[in-house]
Amino acid sequence: MKNKYIAIEGNIGVGKTTLAEFLAKHFKGSLLLEEFAENKFLKLFYQTKDYAFHSEMQFLLDRSLQMNTFFGQDHSIVFSDFHIEKSLVFSNMNLSKSNYFMIENIHQSLFKNFPSPDILIFLDSDIEQISKNIKSRNRDFEKDLGTEYLENLIKNYNFWLNKLKIPIIKINAKSINYVDEELLLKNLSILLKKALL
Repeated sequence: MKNKYIAIEGNIGVGKTTLAEFLAKHFKGSLLLEEFAENKFLKLFYQTKDYAFHSEMQFLLDRSLQMNTFFGQDHSIVFSDFHIEKSLVFSNMNLSKSNYFMIENIHQSLFKNFPSPDILIFLDSDIEQISKNIKSRNRDFEKDLGTEYLENLIKNYNFWLNKLKIPIIKINAKSINYVDEELLLKNLSILLKKALL
């Protein structure tokens, strides 16, 4: 599994970061985590549903800077809690067609020289569990996310997954048990090796 780039995706609050950190620790890999805390437009978007374009544009710029720094170094294996096309999934859902095409063009220009993930782990979960997770992590700007928004996000993720041209491993988030780390690592290793053959 040397020189591989493995991204983890899924709905909001599904456990992407926890799994990425677990895999990076046990495979001694580099960790690339989504940076969102400085995106003030995101918080405004969740509060008012305005500033969607501003939020996605800010994400593009922030991720471009982050990935330029990260991939300026050598990595034998990378685990990330986001796929670089994440912004396109959200933009497709939240923006007008004209604004979406603008974001898509900027995305292609900014990320064309960065490596793309070799494999995607997609965490599935039901809306009830996702809502519980969001509530338990208690981020102010996420507290008003409704069921309709989360269900719509699942639809947009599935649309995106159907077009993705890399191996995809779908895992039910409820099946991940961090208490028995040895068994979890064994099961994940088997899935990754099969997908990377």
